[in-house]
Amino acid sequence: MAMSKGEERRLRRSEERRGAILAAAAEVFAAKGYHAATTREVAEAADLAEGTIFNYFPSKRDLLVAIFEQGAERMRRLAQSRLDPALPMQQALASLLEAVLALYSEHRLLIRTIVSEAWTDPELLRTYALPRLERLGANLQGYLEAQIAAGRMRPFDARLG
Repeated sequence: MAMSKGEERRLRRSEERRGAILAAAAEVFAAKGYHAATTREVAEAADLAEGTIFNYFPSKRDLLVAIFEQGAERMRRLAQSRLDPALPMQQALASLLEAVLALYSEHRLLIRTIVSEAWTDPELLRTYALPRLERLGANLQGYLEAQIAAGRMRPFDARLG
């Protein structure tokens, strides 16, 4: 069943607000560090009431996890778009490396916050970081295997684990 225009508008506004909260949280966490930051500061940065954050994210930790998931999804899409088997291998890998470095450069403080939290919180590392890193590795492995199958690379064990 199709959504009404009103429902579409509410959904779009909800997604926009969620995105604004995540952007504000990323900015505050990167500037202050996750533990020093408060949801009040995130709300102020998003120009929202603090309670509004909890309509979207049950806790500050859920904000961090959502930021992590957003970054991992961005990285996955980046890898998928740059590792085009139709491109010459050197061009595809150079393009991917360039894009990854640009992404890290643009978001270095936030990435530092996420990585430090993942290393000090075993559950965050096990539940969120490692599975996403494994998916990125699987993308790279699939690309390398496609290159081997196409005869562009000598056969080797492309497993990254």
